[in-house]
Amino acid sequence: MRSHNGTDAETLEEQIEEVMLETELTDEAYEELASLEDSVVIGVSFWDSSVADDPDESLPDDAQREVIDLDLYLEDNVTLELYGAMLYKSPEAEPLVGVEAMEQALVAMVDAESLLDQVAETDDARLALIFTANDEPVLIIAAGGWSISEWDEL
Repeated sequence: MRSHNGTDAETLEEQIEEVMLETELTDEAYEELASLEDSVVIGVSFWDSSVADDPDESLPDDAQREVIDLDLYLEDNVTLELYGAMLYKSPEAEPLVGVEAMEQALVAMVDAESLLDQVAETDDARLALIFTANDEPVLIIAAGGWSISEWDEL
């Protein structure tokens, strides 16, 4: 579900400062993320802008957007906040382009009751999360930054 909260750059920067944003997949960060493997994705929200957007340039239009910020709501009240995220249908695929395509992929991931199957690292040292349903890959999300928190209600 698309969120219109925090869409101006100042607000996003303030929000980022309020959370502990991880950008490097250290052994400790990997262990924390790996503890979430096999968690079911029960909800998602995303923003119409990203902390990865260049504040000196105009925002890409929805049809051209490749990078988003999103929250994945996992079972056991865990929120995985992902920043500067790109979505892929497979390891060989190009990233999804356009808000509509990304939204469809995220909704399909939730509807399929996908699991966070594997935590990995991309060739360019970004976090990669592999989601599966019925032992089949559903979506891969590569993110430049992340944080983990708890949610009370969806």
